[in-house]
Amino acid sequence: MKKLNLFLILLIPFFKCFAQVETNHSTDQNLFENHKNVIIDASYKGGINNFYTFISNNFNFNNLKKEDILSEYKEKDIMVIYIHFSINEEGKPVDFQPINTESTNSFYLEGVRVISSTKWTAATKNGNTFIQHFNIPIQTYIRDFR
Repeated sequence: MKKLNLFLILLIPFFKCFAQVETNHSTDQNLFENHKNVIIDASYKGGINNFYTFISNNFNFNNLKKEDILSEYKEKDIMVIYIHFSINEEGKPVDFQPINTESTNSFYLEGVRVISSTKWTAATKNGNTFIQHFNIPIQTYIRDFR
């Protein structure tokens, strides 16, 4: 009997080691829900493909100057310019900046003219709107300018 009691006394601490701790899962879930950020990017109605279609349909080649073709594209059929802009809290494109050309380049200015006429849904984080930045390429067919 003494051996059995001694065996049980030695075995009791091990039971506690294997016990499961109960947690309140709904409280843990609430903590997770309160700390996660829900970010929704700014969007153009119909998506980015509709945005590029709008640019293509509204880009006026009569506003472009042959001398504004970038030197690295002089012997090519297509020129690509990159434009940086932001979508503000009201969904308007603002703060335009050229990336691979000058701000006086007619191709850049025409891109700004067309993009600034668009309306976007502003980006949100946890339901609050914020400014989001974009860098986009605009390809123009320049073969006819040569």
